[in-house]
Amino acid sequence: MKVTICAGLLAVLLASTMAAGQAQQQPVAKITAEQATKIALERIPGKATSVTIERKLGKNVYVVEIQTANGGEKDVFVDIESGRIVGTD
Repeated sequence: MKVTICAGLLAVLLASTMAAGQAQQQPVAKITAEQATKIALERIPGKATSVTIERKLGKNVYVVEIQTANGGEKDVFVDIESGRIVGTD
């Protein structure tokens, strides 16, 4: 009986520790997705089709996908903390 209770408590403790660790891994953006889109469109004109947060070039960035006027697609990487463009693809 003691073993079952101890195992149950250990499972709960591990689950809560893992959940807390996952919550801390969420990046905190200092600029909004809308601001990142505006910044990206100033660099590459077109229509923004999606905005996501990803880890690129060692930084958390907004990846702004832009449909260009000639039918191509470009990704612009905007740092979520500074709002600076750190790359394109």
